[in-house]
Amino acid sequence: RGMPLYLPGPGENLPQEYQRHGVSIGDVGSLTPHGDFDFFFNIYLPADDPVNAIGTPENFFPLTPRYASADTRLRKYSAEDYVSTPPSVVKLDTRPPPIFAFDCCGPQGAVLTIPLGSRVEELANLENMLRFARENAESWYQYANGARGRRLTNGSLYLVTGWEKALVWGRASFQDLSAQ
Repeated sequence: RGMPLYLPGPGENLPQEYQRHGVSIGDVGSLTPHGDFDFFFNIYLPADDPVNAIGTPENFFPLTPRYASADTRLRKYSAEDYVSTPPSVVKLDTRPPPIFAFDCCGPQGAVLTIPLGSRVEELANLENMLRFARENAESWYQYANGARGRRLTNGSLYLVTGWEKALVWGRASFQDLSAQ
């Protein structure tokens, strides 16, 4: 279900308007070694928008028109939902508060719980966004590596095409468990 972030919340150093909404479709940034999204700018917002207050590439102009709501998929995952990698097996008690128990019966695995559910928005029509990215990727890398000093290599810049957000979550992983 997308690119998981170890630290999913927006950084405190980002503009207040960005912190209020978090990651959005059209955000350009990179993934840090710590597991968070390093936001640079949003392609759908003008350079003077409060979300883009840190800066934008030289000669930046936003992608217009903004995507239509008919071109997005909106979903909600119910409370007590979870995602796990096989061969994890879940046992769930749904009485409040929900209790999750996972049997870690394989050599490795991971679990993400979303006890209060989550909201998802994905862009279904990517054509305009992909064309815009092809036309502007070079200037985006120049901005990230120049003005923002990031030293990104080819393929390490991300353009957000969807998001999943939850108020609370739990995560766990395991590897090389020995039978005891």
